Amino acid sequence: MIRIAVCDDEKKYLDESAALLSEYVLLRNIHFSVEQFENPSDFLDKLDKGEKYDVYLLDVYMPGLTGVSVATELRRRNDESPVIFLTSSRDHAVEAFGVGATHYLLKPYTKDDFFAAMDKAMHSINQDKPKTVLMKTVNGYHNISISKIVYCESSNHNQTICFVDEEPTSVRISQAELWEKLSPFGQFYLCGKTYIINLEQIEKILSDTVEMTTGKRLAVPRRILPALKNAYMDYLGMR
Repeated sequence: MIRIAVCDDEKKYLDESAALLSEYVLLRNIHFSVEQFENPSDFLDKLDKGEKYDVYLLDVYMPGLTGVSVATELRRRNDESPVIFLTSSRDHAVEAFGVGATHYLLKPYTKDDFFAAMDKAMHSINQDKPKTVLMKTVNGYHNISISKIVYCESSNHNQTICFVDEEPTSVRISQAELWEKLSPFGQFYLCGKTYIINLEQIEKILSDTVEMTTGKRLAVPRRILPALKNAYMDYLGMR
């Protein structure tokens, strides 16, 4: 659930932002909640009570304060959530980006402009968010950190997932099903019928084995090695 706060003392733009947000999340298939604040003091009260949001859309010019000053306070509180400024003037653009603004929308903005700003905000959120995948293991559901997976070994419909610093865990699914879950992350390689290897965890590729960062050596058929080496070099950006 993505929590979005919109603070704008102009009701026209407050309503417009809400309508565009509804359209945006439907198009991008995002679960969200949005809170609207026409009075900036109400918004500040929420922040003072410890409320935190995933994305902030802030009008630059509001009675008694500016959106830039609000963003400055957010950063002082170590809140690094994306901030999109809504404004009728470019006068505060330099200040806006000085507090790490994700985007600066000049009123009246178009739907395309708004969507582009939200795309940047969502990209920022996704970059910061730990990559995990939920799997049903023999010990119940396990939210697995992608970065900690070293490799997965297949045996019939049982997959053993081996980690950097944890005991291996078993998943009762086919290799094809496991590959479907892991392949979207872009750092895994389907290595024959036995292994799915995390390219980030490769230490070196030898003549007939792959040595992982944990010291484990995986026997890989020679015919697979050239394609694996190419995939590894591509992942490192060295080809």
